[in-house]
Amino acid sequence: MSENSNPILDLLVIGGGASGMCAAIAYQKRILEISQSYADVLILEKNDRVGKKVLATGNGRCNLSNKDMELSHFHSRKESFPGKILEKVPPLETLAFLNDIGIVTTSEGNKIFPMSKVSSSVVDAFRSELTDLRIRVASDTVVSGITAGDPLTVSCEDGRVFYGRKVIVACGGACAPALGTTGDGYRWLSSLGHKVYAPKPSIVQLVTENAVTKPLSGLKADAQVSLIEDGCIIASQFGEVLFTDYGLSGPAVFQISGEVSRRMRKGRLAAPIYVSLQIFDEITIASLSEELRSRLRTMSQRPIEQLLLSILPGKIGTMILKTALDRPLSLPISSLSESDIRKILGTLRDWRFDVLGTRSLEYAQTTIGGADCDEFCEDSLESLIVPSLYACGEVLDVDGDCGGYNLQWAFSSGIAAGRAAAEKEPVFRDKEGGS
Repeated sequence: MSENSNPILDLLVIGGGASGMCAAIAYQKRILEISQSYADVLILEKNDRVGKKVLATGNGRCNLSNKDMELSHFHSRKESFPGKILEKVPPLETLAFLNDIGIVTTSEGNKIFPMSKVSSSVVDAFRSELTDLRIRVASDTVVSGITAGDPLTVSCEDGRVFYGRKVIVACGGACAPALGTTGDGYRWLSSLGHKVYAPKPSIVQLVTENAVTKPLSGLKADAQVSLIEDGCIIASQFGEVLFTDYGLSGPAVFQISGEVSRRMRKGRLAAPIYVSLQIFDEITIASLSEELRSRLRTMSQRPIEQLLLSILPGKIGTMILKTALDRPLSLPISSLSESDIRKILGTLRDWRFDVLGTRSLEYAQTTIGGADCDEFCEDSLESLIVPSLYACGEVLDVDGDCGGYNLQWAFSSGIAAGRAAAEKEPVFRDKEGGS
């Protein structure tokens, strides 16, 4: 060891988010199973408390997981990687893990939440478990780098140095910098020889041509939202859309936003993409077709701007008409032709918005990109470059769709990394934690 007199810790976990807390807890529990003794585990947390990003999850309701665990909801350049970890630590096992901590779950549709529907109760349960398992937390600790060796060395910006037989990097991605996830882990892993894919935003708002969206800012509509490239649908989702000054937001937009980021090169789209909003399904469109033709007769002297009255919110209906027609909306409805009616119905089926890109990582809920999964063991998450170094959660090149998938990845990968670290040459201590 160096001249520094700090003891060598059994495990250092960098990051006290969902994956880091799971990793520390899973490690300690496995050590207790193996040796009936406590290991010396320390979490280094950048914020003043652990679990800050968890508090913001699901608008404060903490969408923990999802009943629909099709692997298509997880994305990585190494496509098989998320599935290997989710097979090793499947969703039902993570729910049992959470239940053991004291987190009882319930569901709304496919989404799984804590029964309390309050994210703070999840964080409180994790904090209590850390205390029960004698896992220490060093908060307000900003790590500056990791040095390979035996032991591994973790240096901090305030000059402190920690040594660990095992180190788990669980510091998150590069989104939500206000919550401490600023991409530091990418820099550390890169300095150790790992390839890192540049981070891009996902579960984020889309920037579009805003001539239509800006006047509608703050209004919402339910629609089938599709991303179209070269005439092909590359992603589609039904749900709420929020019109904004800069483009489109809302749950349905978040769900498909990652496909835009994946097509960005040097800040620009590799090929033109547009969003298509289908405001009504085909059955409703057929009914509206008859209704609009009826209004040609019954409302013939009213202005065109009233044609969709009570069918859509006023401003949205007016903007649909402006998009579809090339005439003043003050003209009477009787001036509309059969071709005009078809254009209006066509816009309700396919209201198009040219996509310019996404909002920045600052506004994203998760990160696309990260450390190359090819350089980590798909069984243990141990680095194939630096022995006894592990990574889990968002710092790896894995991201999930909106709906609990990113927390599921955090839980599964954290548990997998913690257990694997414990099983590799475990240190045996007496029951009070002494060597």
